[in-house]
This record gives sequence, C-alpha cells and structure tokens, in this order.
Amino acid sequence: MLYEEIVDEELAIMDESPDEPSKTLSAHEIQVPLNSLMTPPVTIEMGASAQDAINLMIDRHVGHVLIVSAGILKGIFSERDVLVKILNKPVGNLRQIPVEHFMKADPQTANVKDSLDAAILYMAKGGYRHVPVVDEENHPVGTVSVRDIISHLVEHFPQDVLTLPPKPIRRAMKSREGA
Repeated sequence: MLYEEIVDEELAIMDESPDEPSKTLSAHEIQVPLNSLMTPPVTIEMGASAQDAINLMIDRHVGHVLIVSAGILKGIFSERDVLVKILNKPVGNLRQIPVEHFMKADPQTANVKDSLDAAILYMAKGGYRHVPVVDEENHPVGTVSVRDIISHLVEHFPQDVLTLPPKPIRRAMKSREGA
C-alpha cells in the first residue's frame, strides 16, 4: 500500500464520528478549588545559584522551584529552563550564576480561591506546565501542575482515561512484527 493511501485511510478514520458519545466534565468536576489539588511549594531564595536550584529539583523530585525574596514570589525556574537556557550553552559555572538569571520572572499565578478551570485556562493560554498558587500577599502556598490535573481526571474517569485505545488504530499495529 502506498504511503498516500495509508495517510488517506487514517484521515478518513479520524473524520468518522465516534461510536460512543464523548464524555464531558460537569461544572462540579472542573470548578474544584485549587487548594484540593495543589501540591506544597518548593521554594528557593533569590541569589541562590542555578546549581542549587537544580539540585533542589532533583532532591525533591519536582520539575520546578519557585523563586522567592522574603517569602514573596518573584519567579519560577523549571526543567524547561534548564533544557532551553542552560543545556549545550556556554553559560559558565552554574554554582556562580544566580538562578534569577534563568528564571521566568513574575509568572502567571492563581489565587487560592481560584478553581481548576482557571488553572487550566492559565496553562493553555501561556503554555505553562506549572502554575504557582499564591495568597493575597503573593506568598506561594502551592503549585498546580499538569500532573495534578491529569490525576484529577483519572480519579473521575479511570476507565476512560486509563484504557483509551490509540486513535486511529494504525494499520502497522495490526500487522505482525518480526522476521
């Protein structure tokens, strides 16, 4: 079969209407308060070295740290910053460069009174994977991540999320492998 025929077949399958009605989240499932989803913040003070921030992320098994000054949120430093701004770049000794040189200053934040739908909106608009949750004085009280949202969805739709077949079911998956 020619490549073009395979692509046309897959596009036709994708255009077909699904056999089952799609599931949607109800208002009470998407308007969950962030304080029930967020994880405790992992913070580091301004002036700390980029290497200290990376070590903290490794030690705490997190993908980001919040940068604070006297307890006030100033920025966020994530594994994406390491990949884009540090890896394979001539940046010098990371033990001597302050983390604020690589952080995203004044990140989009959510308020403790916000709900899950607000965090999803912030992530979608900004392309973020982590949204700091702050109180009225801009003190970090938590973080909501894509992982937290996925966990919430799996909790409400375990069968639907965990057993999704690949779509479209590719012809290559139907054929035998091997010699």
